[in-house]
Amino acid sequence: MDSLEQFESALRPIVAEAERDAIAQCWIVRLAANRPPWTPSGIELSAGDRVSVFSAGRASIAAAPEIWVGSHCALWMRVGIAGEIFRTPGRSYTFTAQSGGELYLCNLFPGDWADRHGALATDLRAYDRIAGTIAVLVVRWKAGPQAGLERLAAGASAGAAIMRAEAERLKHPALTPAGWHYMWSIGDSGVFDSGRGARGEPIIRCRVNDDATILQRPVHLKFNDSVRLRWSWKIDALPASEREDAVPTHDYLSIAVEFDNGQDLTYMWSAAMTPESSFRCPIPRWSKRETHMVVRSGKERLGERVSEERGVWDDYRRAIGTQPANIVAVWLIAVSVFTHTDSYCEFSDIELAADNQTIPLIAPPG
Repeated sequence: MDSLEQFESALRPIVAEAERDAIAQCWIVRLAANRPPWTPSGIELSAGDRVSVFSAGRASIAAAPEIWVGSHCALWMRVGIAGEIFRTPGRSYTFTAQSGGELYLCNLFPGDWADRHGALATDLRAYDRIAGTIAVLVVRWKAGPQAGLERLAAGASAGAAIMRAEAERLKHPALTPAGWHYMWSIGDSGVFDSGRGARGEPIIRCRVNDDATILQRPVHLKFNDSVRLRWSWKIDALPASEREDAVPTHDYLSIAVEFDNGQDLTYMWSAAMTPESSFRCPIPRWSKRETHMVVRSGKERLGERVSEERGVWDDYRRAIGTQPANIVAVWLIAVSVFTHTDSYCEFSDIELAADNQTIPLIAPPG
């Protein structure tokens, strides 16, 4: 829901529940998208408080309103002036305050983080060209959030539907695969989930809906000409329908290898580009570190499980240049924030092999 008016109207009955039953307090806060970096909410939290947040709205380029991100991508929070930053995986999120302090809100678009406590790496003048508003409902619960959400989810109203979605997310949370973690500067989006495939094999599911995220698996492997990356994937639909080498259509699913020189080489299934072609990432803040290589193109074999194997040494030489010394991580990347689409993919059988060594990278779900 991007309309602030519809969002706030739907939640008025929820606000009316303040200080009754399961709700201790609730607030609706509006955040101007062009205000960097942090807006104090006026909401004081104590350590142990259980809180749910719900958001709507968008941030856009004022001169090009067709370029925008929804509140679920833009909104970040921290508790206290020095608290660690976090984002919402979707338009709602429930958390327990680890320490006391004021709740701060931030629109990250079009910025980037310098550290985990919310210093921006972006020139603040970039926000001068941003428009939009984000509305946030903050609920502090008296009792357990699950019970409160389920009570407020009863009925057919728009507000009940908002509560129901968060109740379902809490009941069936996405399980971050063992050994993997989300890139801290992009945040936990809840896009990736650990599971098992049709043959009982461990898989990583990816459900991306108008979002962007990176999941990382640290490794340490000497980089030489024997290194192979192997994986299988089943993609139901590609997030883009055009070439992905320009910002407006740069939506894709891929697996990447990160090196100790800060570079990463990402293997993607393109909508329209030629297999074995490569290009630098078109996003300015990524163009110096990320190179994309197309391994498949078009709709043929979508919906099928397809196995891949790449000689990473030769691919790096062709696409980037002189090879570094070590591999430090493997990434899974999912982007659909530019064309605001959704996509589903399953990754399995991910492994790195070199000389007489094989490193499996997906563990069975716990």
